[in-house]
Amino acid sequence: MEYLRLSLFLCMLSLSATSPSSFASPNSIRADYAVNLNATNFDAVLNDTPATFALVQFYAHWCPACRNYKPHYEKVARLFNEPDAVHPGIILITRVDCGLKINTKLCDKFSADHYPMLFWGSPSKFVGGGWEPKQEKSDIRVIVGARTADRLLDWINKQIGSSFGLDDQKFQNKLPSSNDSDTVQIARAIYDDVEEVTSTGFDIIIEHQELVLHL
Repeated sequence: MEYLRLSLFLCMLSLSATSPSSFASPNSIRADYAVNLNATNFDAVLNDTPATFALVQFYAHWCPACRNYKPHYEKVARLFNEPDAVHPGIILITRVDCGLKINTKLCDKFSADHYPMLFWGSPSKFVGGGWEPKQEKSDIRVIVGARTADRLLDWINKQIGSSFGLDDQKFQNKLPSSNDSDTVQIARAIYDDVEEVTSTGFDIIIEHQELVLHL
């Protein structure tokens, strides 16, 4: 009976290690990581965010180019937006649907005459603000040429001097020391998982052996 329990445990361990979630592709992106803004909450959300930067996409739900771009935008948004952000508190990634009448005036303030249009700046600069093509100086920048997730993230990395990647994952085992290299941090996370599983397995094996000796 105990042998059967041990076998079942090892099978469950194997299945958990090879479950689909363990091999989730970075391309398997949840529907909406980007925050949907509209004329009623635009200023409030951008004013209250703790993020240092904001990225606002003006799009239209009926626009084919916007639909094609959405998976790319979401790949980047998943890195920064809560609740599952890999790099939280740095960039708030949002979108505004200019295809809705409620947002017409808001989209006009930012001269969103084609879609999608991407704007970058400090969140506070968007509050009560706008953008004009002929404006000589503006704290809000238009992002040009970021047609894929890779290009958009490259643009962001250049702006803030970072080296984020689309495959970045969130490690929750322990808070790493700031003095540890990336390699050390990753190795520690993997070791902690293996150590925990190995310890549990040995406990069951020892228990099984003791029962056999008493038979």
